Amino acid sequence: MHPASGPANSIGLKSVFTKNCTVYRTASQAGIYCMALLMSACVGTSTPATPKPKIPIVLSAAPKPLFVHDGAVVQAFIFGDPQAAKRVLFIHGWSGSGAEFLDLAERLTAARPDVSCFILDLPGSGSSDKPADAPYDIPYFSAVVKTALEVVAAYGLAPGDKAEDVTLAGHSLGGHICVNYAARDGTGIDRLALISPAGWPGEVGIISEWAARNTLILGIAPKLITEENYLGGYRLMMVANGSSYSEAAVRYTGRALETPEAKAALKLITMNALERDYIDGLLSSIRVPVFLSWGRNDSVLPFSYAEKFMAKLPGGTRFEAFDRCGHVPHVERAEELSAMLSDFIGR
Repeated sequence: MHPASGPANSIGLKSVFTKNCTVYRTASQAGIYCMALLMSACVGTSTPATPKPKIPIVLSAAPKPLFVHDGAVVQAFIFGDPQAAKRVLFIHGWSGSGAEFLDLAERLTAARPDVSCFILDLPGSGSSDKPADAPYDIPYFSAVVKTALEVVAAYGLAPGDKAEDVTLAGHSLGGHICVNYAARDGTGIDRLALISPAGWPGEVGIISEWAARNTLILGIAPKLITEENYLGGYRLMMVANGSSYSEAAVRYTGRALETPEAKAALKLITMNALERDYIDGLLSSIRVPVFLSWGRNDSVLPFSYAEKFMAKLPGGTRFEAFDRCGHVPHVERAEELSAMLSDFIGR
């Protein structure tokens, strides 16, 4: 890996984006939110006559209830000292779960005893509740983040006390949500980390955007998702060839999507949060330090969009590009990224 970092206007930044960068120009090559859903549903086309027993899922931590938002119990994975002075709140992306951050959080807290990590399963995903009446749009998820930040700042401390150093980190749609919150509110955060963020107009391609609005497709595709299909789609779309990842974390996410409630929530998230409330006009309004990372081989959100983000993010934004890395640097490059985040958080 050969990361590149530095201020947004540093000399030679252009080459960071053009060197070995594949510019995705067709729908089949572009970022594929809804198409990833369809492909994950279609990877396994045959259904065994006798369902195979579920493979036990062993994760390094178990989610626990963290707070209630509009009647929905929101669960989170928690790492590190509950009285740590510095805290990081991680927000996952579309059709994901908090489990994908476990390796990163475990590494970060092991290296930094002064940091604790809180990884949400957003409402509609993972082990959190999946209310049928939730709007599942960007304002809704931003409100969830606001509540989470309040809880995280006070977690494990004496009544009335709160941590004074909180980093908000989001991947993909989670990055979209985090930017929206940071720009429109920003209360309770000291810095922002973005990992392959969504939210730029047209980044998923015309056909993918059409699919995310097509009620016929959205009425069928979520129903076809199974744990095994999700695992196959993840391997196909999310990671670069040869990248390692936790199968248990992927199975946790895919298994959670098998329930009717999860399928209904995913449909609403796709309709109401994807390609909505764009953030390109908000990036310059962010008033905290920003860290941006992207995989050069991202098959979901094109690496070329990193340059667009950097052009509008505040001056001094740190950028890191990962070679031979797909859409999930926090999974594929957990060791390197945890070290970078530790440096970004500071001592």
